[in-house]
Amino acid sequence: MAAYPSLYAGQKLTAALLSSMQPFTVIKAADESVTSSTALQDDNHLIIPLAAASTYTIEGALFYDGVYNAGNLKLTWSLPALATILWSPNAPATGGAAAYASNGTTAGNLTVGTYGTGGTKTTASITATVTTFGTAGNMTLRWAQDASNATATTIYAGSWLRALRIA
Repeated sequence: MAAYPSLYAGQKLTAALLSSMQPFTVIKAADESVTSSTALQDDNHLIIPLAAASTYTIEGALFYDGVYNAGNLKLTWSLPALATILWSPNAPATGGAAAYASNGTTAGNLTVGTYGTGGTKTTASITATVTTFGTAGNMTLRWAQDASNATATTIYAGSWLRALRIA
């Protein structure tokens, strides 16, 4: 079984090598809202730097709210050139159903339901695998309302993403 990074007998453990083994975690520092807009926008805080020619597992939690069964939350990612992703948000389904949506995708947007405003904070659990090729760059959460609504859809401070390089 391959491991990242590969360690060999007699290898010198450097700070850079040890740092490469650590997960990178980013925590959203402030609430961010979108009102009356379905145009995807980059999140101001949920950004992960990715090295070229690498594979990462990503996990996280988005704490969000929006008007019940109306605006909803549309999610996607901005990635380095040629990078691939397989990801899924596990969160309430749209349409006001008391069901959860967990749909993997390799491209495009996924939408999760909103279940109230005023800090009710629904959670979307994020799981992903990202592979970069020749280009390093940032993985940035992009989001908007799925249906334009005058009541804001908000992703709250404390939401987080964690990346662990596995290859």
